[in-house]
Order: sequence, then C-alpha cells, then structure tokens
Amino acid sequence: MTDIRKFLSDAERLKKHERQNNAGSCNYNNIQNDLCKIFGRASAATNSLNDSIFSYWENEYIFSSENFAEEPSAEHLEILAAYLAFLDNSDEGQELISQKDWQELGDLVNYEAEDLPVDLLQDLMKILVSKGAY
Repeated sequence: MTDIRKFLSDAERLKKHERQNNAGSCNYNNIQNDLCKIFGRASAATNSLNDSIFSYWENEYIFSSENFAEEPSAEHLEILAAYLAFLDNSDEGQELISQKDWQELGDLVNYEAEDLPVDLLQDLMKILVSKGAY
C-alpha cells in the first residue's frame, strides 16, 4: 500500500468511526482536525504548507459543497490525496488536480518557499512549472 492509499484508508476509518458515534452520519466538523493531522503526518512538507493546502482544499471542496452533510466525499478525499502525492513528488492522482488548483498550489508554495527545504522546493517547483502553474 502506498502512503497515499494509507492516507485514504485512514481518512475512511475516521469517517467510519464518526458514523458509528453519530447515528450513521458523518459530521465533517467532528473529523476536521484529525483529518488535517493525518494529512500533515503523511506529507514531507512543512506544517505551514500542509495547513495552507488543507485549508485551500476545505474551502474549495468541502465548505462550498452542495452536499455538506456528505463531506468529505470519496471524490474530494481523492483530490486531497492528489495534493499529498504532489507534496511527496509523486504523479499519483495528478489528473484530479484542476488548473485552478495548480495555480493555487503554486501560490501557496511561493508563500511558504523560504521555510521549505531547498530540495523539496526544487521538486515542487519543477512539478508546478510542468503543470503551467506559473
């Protein structure tokens, strides 16, 4: 199992436990912090970049969802996993990342650039340039 698949498995486990404790419903607000933590633990990036990317994902896909009661959906978790793959210099799931997302990821990486290890920054920048984020 790749780290990405482990992340998705852990996220689904969070949802399952929340449903068990909440009469079959998953309240995103109850799992939000734990989901952010497992995203951060699975990533090679700094906490501030992880938090920024997670916040972007929430605002773009979760809080704007027409079916908030169903969030996080499997589709939206796959997008978050694609962001995680990007941070780990993997091309897994990159087809799920929209051009708007690439541009936002580029902005977030630029904002956090001085706090990132140089090798990680170079890897991220190569991907972002290849995806037309700049």
